Amino acid sequence: MITRRSALHCLAAPALLGAGRAFAQQAPLLKQLTLVVPFPAGGGTDVVARMVAEGLRGRYAENVIVDNKAGAGGRIGVQFVKSAPADGSVMVFTPAFPLAIFPHIYKAMPYDAMKDFVPVATTSKGAMVLSVGPGVPSTVRTAADFVAWCKANPDRATFGAPAGSGQHFAGVQYAKLAGIPLRLVPYKGGAPSVVDVLGGHIAAVVTPLSESLPQAGEGKLRLLATTTRKRTRFTPNVPTMSELGQEVIFEDWSGVVAPAGTPAAIVVRVNAAVAEVVRSPAGAAAMEKFGVEADLNTPQEFAELYRATYERYRAVVQATGFKAED
Repeated sequence: MITRRSALHCLAAPALLGAGRAFAQQAPLLKQLTLVVPFPAGGGTDVVARMVAEGLRGRYAENVIVDNKAGAGGRIGVQFVKSAPADGSVMVFTPAFPLAIFPHIYKAMPYDAMKDFVPVATTSKGAMVLSVGPGVPSTVRTAADFVAWCKANPDRATFGAPAGSGQHFAGVQYAKLAGIPLRLVPYKGGAPSVVDVLGGHIAAVVTPLSESLPQAGEGKLRLLATTTRKRTRFTPNVPTMSELGQEVIFEDWSGVVAPAGTPAAIVVRVNAAVAEVVRSPAGAAAMEKFGVEADLNTPQEFAELYRATYERYRAVVQATGFKAED
């Protein structure tokens, strides 16, 4: 069984990796995998999760169900997986923040991110983007325009994001560095915030690029700036926040995480299957369509990334002083 320590260290053993690959080839298909998404259907996380689920059907399990257990910013779905059997039949597909940020901002947590889970496989790293919709005049075309508009309209300067998410902290840091009164309107997930910005109920959103790119392609949203280190290949004409003088960099992982105690051979098997899905023509096409940058890691690499992300956000939260209220 994998413990916290073994999840971070023993997966490095070449013998274990070799055994896992052999197991992946020889083991019979699981009857059913439930892949929990802790957010509403239709968001960027859900879209990638469903692509992964479709690819795992026939590779890892005979049947794969995507179960959207939204609520509490993602904590309900993650908590459900914590208590699930550690036999590879229930896992969660999630971005980093319910596991890397929430432990630092909530006084009471229903799970321990470092003890209750095993990192299994990453699929992508997420570019986030600041976008505006019809609630902001059509003359606002750039981040500089938006800064000026926010200063002139402080009562209307709002942005949507899940409270306590990477999007939330990216928006707060951007507002602070740009010197604008940009107020958070919290949402359960990215999809509902996009609906409201399209309806003009909020001025802006900070979302994964995958959630705003389709709307931007139809001319419904204006992409102003990304949180990446350099411009993404999907949005070469959209500057980064760093380019604009605000050093805001958020590029978090998304991936599959299992309950603690999941056997190492299953972790390696699922990791290999997810990598096959992402690399497949269908997987690559889906990632391209939604503006998602593939980012694959071995179980050992993901374990190290998982801990590093957790510690990085500890510092971010301490610097902002933010504490969430249930």
